[in-house]
Amino acid sequence: MAFSDKVPHKQQILRWLNWPGMLEPRSVTPPRQYLYAQEAQETTQVLQSYCLTDRNIHPRHIHSASQRDPRMISKALPQVDHFVPVPETKEQLEFADLEILDFSQYDEGSLPAKQALADQVQKAMTTHGFFVIVNHGISEADVTRMVDIGHTILRRTSAQEKHRLQADMLGKGSYPGFKPRGHWKSGGKQGDRIENFNINRNLDQNEQPQTFEPYRSEVQGFVDIVHKDILYKILRLLARALEIEAEDFFVKLHDYAKHDESWFRWMEYYADKEENDCGENSPWLGGHQDLSGLSLLFSQPMTTLQVRNYQDDAQWKYVPHIPGAIIVNAGEPLMWWTGNYFKAAVHRVIGPPSDQRGHDRSSVFYFVVPNDDVVINTLLDESPVLRRANITAKWFEEGQAPTSKDWVNNRIRVTGQKVLDFNEGGQEQAKNSVEQKIGNVTTTWFK
Repeated sequence: MAFSDKVPHKQQILRWLNWPGMLEPRSVTPPRQYLYAQEAQETTQVLQSYCLTDRNIHPRHIHSASQRDPRMISKALPQVDHFVPVPETKEQLEFADLEILDFSQYDEGSLPAKQALADQVQKAMTTHGFFVIVNHGISEADVTRMVDIGHTILRRTSAQEKHRLQADMLGKGSYPGFKPRGHWKSGGKQGDRIENFNINRNLDQNEQPQTFEPYRSEVQGFVDIVHKDILYKILRLLARALEIEAEDFFVKLHDYAKHDESWFRWMEYYADKEENDCGENSPWLGGHQDLSGLSLLFSQPMTTLQVRNYQDDAQWKYVPHIPGAIIVNAGEPLMWWTGNYFKAAVHRVIGPPSDQRGHDRSSVFYFVVPNDDVVINTLLDESPVLRRANITAKWFEEGQAPTSKDWVNNRIRVTGQKVLDFNEGGQEQAKNSVEQKIGNVTTTWFK
């Protein structure tokens, strides 16, 4: 039997690549059992053949296996402070029924498989704006490693450097840098207990803290595969769900090489040990729709994220935890593009159930917006689906639609800066939502 006959499915090759865990210069060596004599060279040829036929694997990731010592499988990675997540809750809670997309089906490449995934996307986006992706090519171990990197940066960076590199949220309306606790005050005068560190995918755009530098190559590799592989697949499925003729319509509006305000985020919610979080429904982050077109959250076990039912503005259900999965939700720009055919997910973060209280939560996100100069308005000309859905008017009047950059900067400046009063006019007139005008856009905040 030829050695190439023993090489597993392409998905196994992708797992061997382990992109996020590799240090520069990126190199690939197959597992130890295949690294002997002529087999090593043949494995390299097989990997290179995949590079020629698959857009998701590139020749620059291949280093000849025959030139490496078989005993040297990988280099040691820089040490991190491991974040210990809380165990999953055992309480009986009401969870949202979310569509689960298996991206191994996408990688098979067949049109029926892609259409089936697109149908799932359409169902999710027209109901509550949330879905879950599994088998996306990033291992659970790599996600844990990325959480630990963020935890390490937030923990080891001095208060002085955090202050110096604080995100210019009120001035430029930009997130790269540190967001301190207490900046968001919409839930009360004391502000939030949330700290985060944000980066643009171009790591040279902003000065990074010294604590970040040992992990620069790992982070860049992780962000690259999330944007170029996972995000682009999602965007192609969105185009297919809307029956837009050009499958790469949205991909071109999120060109990796062009600038935009998308940000990768490490976020930690710090539990109030003394107050014990004031119970299960205490707000950690009030109800809102994201300013990003799409938000990608790597699932974590603390049961605090809730999604609101679009037909019942008082009904909230928990988003389930699936280890290693990516939770995707639509934000306001996708709602504008589709004239509210695709829903901007209404969600919030509340205190955890009793068996998870007193613990911090650490999360990794990628918030995605179109390239800076993209003007966002309803795609009536491009999508026959929208026309069949009787959407006849664009979201913004002629000349009123914002560019991606203007929208993001304006929204960041005001986010969390106004204490929301849902009881204005007395308890009898209490509301579950409050509107706020931001330029030509009306944003809604939720209770």
